[in-house]
Amino acid sequence: MHWLSIQDDIHHPWPNESHFLMAGAAEFPTSPLHPKGTAILAPHADLDGTEEHKWVLDKSAFHIYSERALEAVRDHLPEARIIITLRHPIDLMLSMHQEHRKRLVDYTIEQDAMIELARAQSFEPDEDAPETYSFLRFPRLKEPTIRWTETLGDRVRVIPFSSIKDNPLRTVNTLLNWLELPEMPTDTELPRHNESGGMNQSAWARVLREPPGWLASLAKLLLPTKGLRRAVLDPIRAPGFKPKPYKRPALSEQTRKELETAFAEEIEFQANLSQYIDTSLIIDGQ
Repeated sequence: MHWLSIQDDIHHPWPNESHFLMAGAAEFPTSPLHPKGTAILAPHADLDGTEEHKWVLDKSAFHIYSERALEAVRDHLPEARIIITLRHPIDLMLSMHQEHRKRLVDYTIEQDAMIELARAQSFEPDEDAPETYSFLRFPRLKEPTIRWTETLGDRVRVIPFSSIKDNPLRTVNTLLNWLELPEMPTDTELPRHNESGGMNQSAWARVLREPPGWLASLAKLLLPTKGLRRAVLDPIRAPGFKPKPYKRPALSEQTRKELETAFAEEIEFQANLSQYIDTSLIIDGQ
């Protein structure tokens, strides 16, 4: 998202992910705290000057799992291009757990406890079990990747994570070429943006995230509009949301083997991607 939006011809109008193609009642649990049916509201899009850009960019990982999103692109966005990135399922599972702990104020379950909950379900995703669905469904990318590529063909590019890791500039330039945009110079340094960490659980940080009721009421009295409250209070509250350094616990050899067995089909799919996806749709960074 950051690397592509550097380009003058690409505009990213949302703060991060919008999920705008699946707005409405969620088709599946989107986090351990948001079950199926939870309302998805797309954030405000900054569309000022959009007509000056060739492309408008959205990065919404959940779109790949959404029938609603695929139908919207197929039926209403004939010019849209789709970029699907693939990551090793175990890495994705653990990264998603860390992301939930970093972003969700009320989610505090440790990694080992999450894996134990998943083990109790034989590592099979269940739409009625939001506490584990994120970690068991979202690493399974084989079926949705094949569905999107078979439906949209050359409008899709599939990128293994190794391509981004091993040769990021070549990967981005291949995408830019596909989008009919100028490539970046060969000496371009691409910055890293993905911060790790966990939600700060100290008392002062929790108060900043969730002020006492009386303080919230006072703020509404003194700052009567939502826009004014955000302008004044967001900078004050921001430190409470800043991730705290967090080292992800290492998996035991037994647990890793368990997860490799659970995600065996996904691991095989990514290892032999060209057997499932038209090779012209794959960007491998080579």
